[in-house]
Amino acid sequence: MYYLGIDPSTKCTGYCVMDEKHDIIESGKIDIPKTGTEAEKIYYQLELLEPLFKKYSITKALCENQFSKLNVDTAIKLSRVSGAVLYLAKKYDVDVELIYPTSWRKVFHGSGKAKKEYTFDKVVALYELEGLKFSKDNDLTDAIGICWACVDLSKEGAAA
Repeated sequence: MYYLGIDPSTKCTGYCVMDEKHDIIESGKIDIPKTGTEAEKIYYQLELLEPLFKKYSITKALCENQFSKLNVDTAIKLSRVSGAVLYLAKKYDVDVELIYPTSWRKVFHGSGKAKKEYTFDKVVALYELEGLKFSKDNDLTDAIGICWACVDLSKEGAAA
């Protein structure tokens, strides 16, 4: 069983594929080109995310949802990226949910109030990742945290 966590962005989208033991199978970042139309940028992300759906039999996916403190323009752009992820999940018949940062952080940290820095530090320590810098790699570490929550929430659902 494989799980997918996605931290969508208009600048850098993080993703992670994990198995049921929380082992990272594949993870990375998609640096979005600075030029091009919004449609071209979303298409670019889909072209790089779709192979994950093809390569792995994804059981469930979690994609971070936008929170209301964003400015309206940013929220709209991020919702379009999330919508594209929902499309891919449907195309490959993968159960997908949008999850707020406080919800996945509660699963990963035990507190929904945990800061991005805490996720970065915990992921780096858990997976012994070296050479990462918070300022440029937090999309990756958030995606790993989201994927971890996806695994745990799936186990809870299976136990219910």
